[in-house]
This record gives sequence, structure tokens and C-alpha cells, in this order.
Amino acid sequence: MHGPIESHFREITPNVDFFSLRLVTEHTEAIRVRQNILQPVSSDEDIGAMVTVIHNGGLGYAGTSDITRSGLLEATKRAQSWAEASATNSITNFSKIAMSNPQVHYATPVARSWNSLSLQDKIEELVAISESMAIDPKIVDWSAGLTFVQTDSLYLTNQDARIEQNHQFIMPSLAVYSNQGTQTVRRSFSDHCHQGGLEVLEAIQFSNKAPLLAEEALALLEADNCPSENLDLVLAPDQMMLQIHESIGHPLELDRILGDERNYAGTSFVTKEMFGSYQYGSNLLNVSFDPTQPRELATYAADDDGLGASKEFIIKDGILKRPLGGAISQSRANMPGVACTRASSWNRPPIDRMANLNVEPG
Repeated sequence: MHGPIESHFREITPNVDFFSLRLVTEHTEAIRVRQNILQPVSSDEDIGAMVTVIHNGGLGYAGTSDITRSGLLEATKRAQSWAEASATNSITNFSKIAMSNPQVHYATPVARSWNSLSLQDKIEELVAISESMAIDPKIVDWSAGLTFVQTDSLYLTNQDARIEQNHQFIMPSLAVYSNQGTQTVRRSFSDHCHQGGLEVLEAIQFSNKAPLLAEEALALLEADNCPSENLDLVLAPDQMMLQIHESIGHPLELDRILGDERNYAGTSFVTKEMFGSYQYGSNLLNVSFDPTQPRELATYAADDDGLGASKEFIIKDGILKRPLGGAISQSRANMPGVACTRASSWNRPPIDRMANLNVEPG
């Protein structure tokens, strides 16, 4: 498919300051067993392209699911018209932004492919895992699932960039509910989404977690309510990941700091002036942004604006160092950032999004 797309790209490239096309093909399969009964198996295919045009200071996007030459040409014309319309109204001169134009390739390392196990074998394994959770009459609902996602993307620019990335994700999930009288509690396992093949399930010991989760759900029924006095708190890894995501990740997204999210998810207490001096945590706190970390959910060679991925400290010895902002936000704010502009789908333009934030030794 890439051959025709690259040919179309060369034929439709307009005479503008910057022109890019990002083609995305996504295949998803989902299997779920609830109370030992197979639920409908789903398989989805999604394909489309996002076109970006920067010209005379303006910026325009257009997405299309019609990836024929005529479809891409129509999207290009729409993106160019948006760029022209924004040129006279934008507070940013987008033509002055130096967009990266690397030629790189990335592919998820896979030891055991998703298709190395038949659908029937996957179902039988999930049924066995489901059965292992029904350990007590107080367990009233339980399920086990697997989702596989393969995403292939090709990014081209009129400045000779070519970025091809092939990602494969395994997303396991478990959920169990226990009940006693008027009290119902839930325990779940869905945080360990990794790039890779079926070897991911072996690495996290997926099948062994199911009965342990059921035991935890039963123990929760007997546990005392959380006390109200002041006590030291120890966060388990899953809660700690959420805490980093919400308390460090979102506040440091540079487009949010610049005000882009104010009508959707709120702004941030962080300001540009805080970087380099603000004490974000104790002097033991070191937090890195690292999309080069192998096999994580957001591991990649370059972001969706073509900026090459690299490890950067956003907090060092407790001091706020740099925001989570890609090429466009960096130019707008006149400060360094990271390779973090990513799109959630082919029909969405890329925005600043956190990726692989890690609390480092300190």
C-alpha cells in the first residue's frame, strides 16, 4: 500500500511552506470471556490519512478515509484552505517553525506473534483463566479478556521526511466482583498494556493473576473501611502510575500551559516561568520522559510531527526542568520540550501528549 500512497503524495504536493501526510492503518481484535462464557469476538479495520499544510504563517489540517489520489487531493485542498484562512488570524507564525524531517523506521520487537496461537486456543486459555476466578460463592461476576492492536503508520513531508512505524500491542484485562449482603466490591487488572506479542502474557504471568485477584476481592469484603486520621500512605504501583499521570503528566503538557485545553479539560497551575527553578517535589524526585524505553505502550522512534524521540528529564532533583511540548508548542513558547506530539487516530491532529513518564532512582 505504501508504494501507491507515496506516488499519490508526490503528485498532489502543493506549493506551500510545509506539507505532510500521515497514513494510519489499524487492526484490532478483542476476545472476552465472562463467567466462563465467550462473548462476541470483535475484529476491526480502520484506515485513513491526516494532511497538514503550513503556508504564509497559517496552519491547516484535514483528515480523510478516502486514500485514493482524488481523496487525498481533496483533503489537501481543504487543509490548504484552512491554512490560508488562519494565516491572517493566528497569533503564531507557523511558517517560522522548523519542522523535523528524519528518515527512520521503527517496529515493535515480537517474540511470539498474535497469530501463532489460533483463535480457538486463545478462547480456551481465557475460559481456563475465567474458571480460575470462580473460587467462592461470594464471587458474583468475573471476566478475562485480550485485545490485540496492530498500528502501521507512514509519515511523509515535502522536505523528504519518511517515518515508517509498526506497532503491536497486547492488552490483557481481568475483572472480578464479590458481594456480601449490601456490599459489592471490584478488583481489576488492566494496567499492563505493552508492545510485543504473546510473550507479554508470560512476562506478566497473566494466568496466575486471576485467582489472586479473586482472593483480593474476597479479602476486600472483610477489610475495615479506610481510617480518617492522619497516617503515612504507601501507594501501590497501579495507583502510583495514575498519580504520576495526573499530578505530573497533564500539568506539564505545554499546549495545556499555553491555554489550548481550557475549554476541554482545564488548564494547568504550571507557568512557563516556573521551569528551571520551581521545586516540584523533594530533591529525591527525578522524572524522565522516555519514549525510547523498550516495549512500553508509548515507545516510538519519532512523534507525529517528525521529532526524533529521546530521553529527557522533566524533573531533576525535584526541580522542574522542561515541559511536555513538541515542535510547534516549543516554538510558540520559545523553550525546549520533548518529542511528544501524537495523534489518537488518523482523523485527529497531533497534540502534546505524555509518553512513558518514569520516576528514576534518586
